[in-house]
Amino acid sequence: MDNLTNSIDQVVEENSLPHEWSKEVLAELKDLGVKNNKRDDLRKIPFVTIDGKDAKDFDDAVFCEANKDGFVLQVAIADVAEIVEPSSSIDKEALSRGTSIYFPKRVIPMLPEEISNNLCSLIPNEDRNVLVCKMNFTQEGEINSYDFSESIINSHKRFTYNEVEFLKQNKDTNLSADILNSINALEKLTKQLLKNRSKRYALEIESSEPTLSFGNEGNISEIFIPKRLFTHQMIEEAMISANICAAKFIKKHLGFGVYRIHEEPEHLKLENLKKFFSLKGLSTKSFSSPLEMINSFIKHVNKDDKNKIMNVLILQSLKRACYSTKEIGHFGLQLKEYSHFTSPIRRYPDLISHRLIKNVLNKKQLDSNQDDLEMTLNDLSDLEQRAERSSRQVIQRLICHHLEGSIGKEFSSIVVGITEFGLFCEIENHFISGLVHVSDLSRDRYIFDKEANILKGKRTGRTFRIGQKINIQLANVIPEERKIVLVPK
Repeated sequence: MDNLTNSIDQVVEENSLPHEWSKEVLAELKDLGVKNNKRDDLRKIPFVTIDGKDAKDFDDAVFCEANKDGFVLQVAIADVAEIVEPSSSIDKEALSRGTSIYFPKRVIPMLPEEISNNLCSLIPNEDRNVLVCKMNFTQEGEINSYDFSESIINSHKRFTYNEVEFLKQNKDTNLSADILNSINALEKLTKQLLKNRSKRYALEIESSEPTLSFGNEGNISEIFIPKRLFTHQMIEEAMISANICAAKFIKKHLGFGVYRIHEEPEHLKLENLKKFFSLKGLSTKSFSSPLEMINSFIKHVNKDDKNKIMNVLILQSLKRACYSTKEIGHFGLQLKEYSHFTSPIRRYPDLISHRLIKNVLNKKQLDSNQDDLEMTLNDLSDLEQRAERSSRQVIQRLICHHLEGSIGKEFSSIVVGITEFGLFCEIENHFISGLVHVSDLSRDRYIFDKEANILKGKRTGRTFRIGQKINIQLANVIPEERKIVLVPK
């Protein structure tokens, strides 16, 4: 068994991840079919999907047009709620999983592949039932009206992000004018939406999650941070807009929501972050709000590629986003109302949003109890954390295997964590940290100052801080435990 298969199997077992379908689920799958209820026929509109090249579940398609008043953007989302009935075996299994889990070259889907990759996937040139959010934007990119409808579309083309990026630079005459005009309109709208995002001071922290390329036998051939394209932002901003409208719509009709919330950071963590950046020479006196301060730190970090690892420190100071029925707002996006609506194939909270919206559209009795829904959303937040942890553990184990052949070699590293028993140092270009035990530091007794978050030598006064660069030697790697032992050089 290769390292990749081994690593995934261990993490699946370790986290008790459900990954097989029961007899009841398989039996229900045989009887599933697409319902031909009354819908708006939008098949002639040139919707397109834009995803990564390896995507198999296409749950969103877009169409945009410019007019004298501004823009009309239609976001079509796979109507999973039409197929997956509440309390069915498929639904119960999806709820127990909460989300699809993505590993290198493998996915544990929330829904069976017959649904996620076929019946609900917005495959090109196939009729598909969708829930459409149609939004009217002003020239300045403000939403002045929106509506939801149960519709049927036929995706005119499947694009990858790279293809659309290339298309923006090199006009493809083989494409229909309608598709080209839609992409051009979405590009213009996105530029305005990004200006608005900047004006509201939404946080722009660059991800440091690595992507792995593989050679033979599941061994890593390359570790890299994927390049973020403007096309990614085109789709991201379209989805954010639809998610805002979903939050407003549900709140309007239910009085509460299925919100994606992100609370403000804790005061103590902000103070520690402030101390760190003041030691880096950045003045922290003139900030009027935590938001302004964090944005200043992000801007400082992103000026130099060598500093980008410090984005991790900023992220560690922020709270986790989660799900709730309470309108707390989203600190990172700087939005008052924000939901998750655009990915019902892979996220259960989005499926809940769809069901609530469809109930309103069909004038069905809303039997949702806010307290019960809050408990469900709490559970789904926990399942999301489990999924993220599992994905990270597989990546870490694979990188450990990759480093086994480098035991004894020296690397540059940066301190990313400090405890009373040592330093956690991230190895340059490998996006993984190992431990330098306090007993391996130079001959001195090091004291951990929790308040200042430093290790300080009692005799020499030598101090180790987060963000400090040190040269280390790779002493040992234990892939099964995802442990890396480092010693200073």
